[in-house]
Amino acid sequence: MSNNKREALRQKALAEIALLDTPPEREFDVLAKLAQRMLGTGMSSITLVAPERQWFKARCGPLAPQTPRAQAFCPVVVETEAPLTVADARLDPRFAESPFVTGAPNIRYYAGVPVRIQQPDGDWVTIGTLCVLDEQPREPRPTDLEVLEELACVAEALIEARAVALRAAGAAEERRLAVERLERERRQFKQAERMADMGSYRYDIEKQSTAWSDGVFAIHERPVSSGVPNSEVLNYFPEPDRTRFVAAVMRTLNTGEPFEMDADFVTAKGNPRRVRCSCEIELAKGKPVALIGLIQDITERHDLEQRLRHQACTDDLTQLANRAEFHRVLDARLREARLADGDVAVLLIDLDGFKGVNDVLGHAAGDAVLRRVADRLRASCNDGCVPARLGGDEFAIVMSADLDCVGLDRKVRRLLHDLEIVVDGQGLIARVTGTIGIAWSSAAAQDRDVLLRQADAALYAAKRTRKGTAQTFQVGTDDRQVS
Repeated sequence: MSNNKREALRQKALAEIALLDTPPEREFDVLAKLAQRMLGTGMSSITLVAPERQWFKARCGPLAPQTPRAQAFCPVVVETEAPLTVADARLDPRFAESPFVTGAPNIRYYAGVPVRIQQPDGDWVTIGTLCVLDEQPREPRPTDLEVLEELACVAEALIEARAVALRAAGAAEERRLAVERLERERRQFKQAERMADMGSYRYDIEKQSTAWSDGVFAIHERPVSSGVPNSEVLNYFPEPDRTRFVAAVMRTLNTGEPFEMDADFVTAKGNPRRVRCSCEIELAKGKPVALIGLIQDITERHDLEQRLRHQACTDDLTQLANRAEFHRVLDARLREARLADGDVAVLLIDLDGFKGVNDVLGHAAGDAVLRRVADRLRASCNDGCVPARLGGDEFAIVMSADLDCVGLDRKVRRLLHDLEIVVDGQGLIARVTGTIGIAWSSAAAQDRDVLLRQADAALYAAKRTRKGTAQTFQVGTDDRQVS
């Protein structure tokens, strides 16, 4: 390794132990004094060698806290990584002109040994020295370096112990910060759970037990202190959503595919809810160990969506299906009829005399008539029939698929009777009736536009014949020929 690389390694190691420019420490001071007394010198130091200076972690005698590195004794020990003794510095050409020799502290004798630290790869790196110095020259004794090397081992142990303590303190601080971060994230997660009406769960496959976050307890309306009712978890889902949820979980266990589903839910207090559940597999070493997921209370959102959906497909005045919903239902019935080779009947209804009500009694009276018509259509329609308001005084009914011609005829007669409405107000009386045009999907080749055109033709044929009656479009006739 080149000298430059070795020097860079030394400085890196020195920086890592964070010992430079630290306050005095009794253990190092005692060690320097011990070296001074045992070798009988006027000065001693534990020296750390930085790039441009040497700094004394501990010192005895007339030594400055730090000095320049150039022409000093200790850097030679560090660079050679070997002990050094100088009997008389004035006679040694390496140090004779050194300002530390020609001036204060007037060093004549020097003995120093490396102080090293061990790297993670096992390499020992010299970062400083343990040395003794004196103002008088002296012949080194064989035991001088031995004593210094033994004391240097103690210095190295002190530095290593300090580094270990420093690392432990750093690890403890990191752990403290990690604990604080986790606690902060836990609080933030609980806040997020509360704001989103959400909670998390974990089902341990081996233990067959479930853990809930606080948010899940809140959704179930159970206190956290009551614990997770493992044997009752599925009971909160009414059928058929309970079966759907179990099937989804089993599919996830068998295939590893996650799922998300919305389901009806009943809390521990018996309150109905709508929840969204997600689930996925947790793996450990490639083996499924748990099911983890989220559950969210979406009741308000679901209710809003239902209201919006209802508004989008409902006539505001009569609360019947609007034109768009009528077309959607009719299209669905026609698809079913095509698959089952069945037949669907459509009734188009136009009110007779309605304009007179508006003109004579006012729009409020007209709106009341439309609501009465809607009530009577609803009352006369069974579960299979869907009444709708197409606009103005136009109404329509998609009849039940199981209704035959005879049954339809009876229903039409009843409708004609129910649509006879007498309105009075302001001393005036107005009469409203309904005219009905009927068409069957088989005659229209299950085509919605053709079917409605045929029903419309039947309606106006009935109006031309006599208002307040009904006519059915027959196969083989055109739009002007209805019986």
